[in-house]
Amino acid sequence: MSRRLLVVLITLGVLAAGGGVAGGLLLARDPGQPAAAGPTTIPETTATSEPASSSSTGSSTTSTTTAVSIQARVVQRLEDGVVVRYDASVAIAAVLNWGFGGPGGHQLQFPGPATSGTLKLAMARTTKAVSMRVTGQAADGRTGTSATVSARRLIRQVVLEVRVLTLDIGPGTGGIATGFRGTTFTPLGPGLSGPTASSEPFGFPTKVLDAGERSGILALRFFHTVPPNPPRTRVVNLTVPFPRSGQAGLSRDVTAVGVTAHLQLRVTVTAS
Repeated sequence: MSRRLLVVLITLGVLAAGGGVAGGLLLARDPGQPAAAGPTTIPETTATSEPASSSSTGSSTTSTTTAVSIQARVVQRLEDGVVVRYDASVAIAAVLNWGFGGPGGHQLQFPGPATSGTLKLAMARTTKAVSMRVTGQAADGRTGTSATVSARRLIRQVVLEVRVLTLDIGPGTGGIATGFRGTTFTPLGPGLSGPTASSEPFGFPTKVLDAGERSGILALRFFHTVPPNPPRTRVVNLTVPFPRSGQAGLSRDVTAVGVTAHLQLRVTVTAS
């Protein structure tokens, strides 16, 4: 092989190798064959929804309504009524509700508004118990009711006993009848011969006193007959004072139509 031929062969080999690389580059860029995109990685995004925030902070107030506490009680029982007192946790306009058999039907207003108060419920004409309770309202609209209480007025009862009764009749005949608060006894006569006569002790039934009653009337009816004169009679009212409570003794001599009565009395008053 000649030197020239060898050069030609080497040159052709170089050209052949270069044409292969260029052809490969043209195939990768062929418009009819779009280039395949390489693998693309898109990171996952997790959307997190958060509550909207505000630059201003609001305050929440919880309102708790508490009923007014009220206590009621009877502080005094009188002969003509009862005195009722209330105590409340706050100042209230208070009303006393009362009735027979239940605390209803009648009302009395306490002075106020105030946290406590008293008033007198007049009950002079009844001995029955009365039911009562206090209701009230505060300035902020809260209300309250006390428990129900029952009471009756102070009741005084009297018993009148005639421990000793003797008559000085003198000539003729005589007698005496006694009456007290609707009950009548005739312990001696009439027509009883003298000159003296005596009675066994006796008493009148228990009676309820009216409010403020401090005395009673013992009616003494005298009988006397001296023939041939017609019978004579006369009523003498003897005032008997009552103790406020307990027992008291009383001695009296009373004369009418010629007859004299000697009396020893015992008066007993109880309060309940």
